[in-house]
Amino acid sequence: MLLFTRPLPKLKASASAFEQAGIKAVGVATSDIIDISSERKAAAEYLASNTVNAIIVTSVYAVNSVISGLRDTASPLPLIIAVGDATARKLQAGLETFSSANVVTPKVHTSEGILAMHQLNEANCKHVVIIKGEGGREAIAKGLDEKGILVNSFCVYKREQLTRPVYTKRWKMGEVSGIIATSEAMALQLIEQFGNALLAFKWLTVSDRVAQTLNSKGVKEVAVCQRATDQALIAWVKDNWEY
Repeated sequence: MLLFTRPLPKLKASASAFEQAGIKAVGVATSDIIDISSERKAAAEYLASNTVNAIIVTSVYAVNSVISGLRDTASPLPLIIAVGDATARKLQAGLETFSSANVVTPKVHTSEGILAMHQLNEANCKHVVIIKGEGGREAIAKGLDEKGILVNSFCVYKREQLTRPVYTKRWKMGEVSGIIATSEAMALQLIEQFGNALLAFKWLTVSDRVAQTLNSKGVKEVAVCQRATDQALIAWVKDNWEY
């Protein structure tokens, strides 16, 4: 059986995806997603009243601010960069009435993948807005700033650690054969909850950065799937692990 992390709003959907794929797994949420309403409003107002070259949207939880800010604009929309496939789909659905909507994703769904995109390395890219979560994706703003690009960031949600983790079903440590960690924060929260017992398991995560953090904590076997969707993780597990 596999143990996988997801924030609370995504937990049931991911558990259902693994079950439908025939993979025995238990989901654990160590954190919830909390809106920061003042930042959501500020982000929407800024996008509605300023011309920018690109908007970077780091997760599905950041999409609504972008849609609200662009809803009434008469100008052609800027380039919109979604870090992941689910974020891109939600943006495309919300902006389907705009013929000029251009939503793209990086080849590698990481901060490094974003910074490597040719659209952000062209001379006419001078002003970028990042819509993200509190304390996340700081490497993107730093990298763009180093390129001489004006960056405005809005943290429209935050991850709040749960007092007690929420599980999709009962489980025992002895039944677990591998762990899938979809964020650095949740991986560390999981280790904090269960201690060194988790270090001996094989892990799968979604970026080299998270893998390096797990290695530094003492995890010996860490693999990386470059996309964080349920479908991508399930496909990786079927190709690489016995489950």
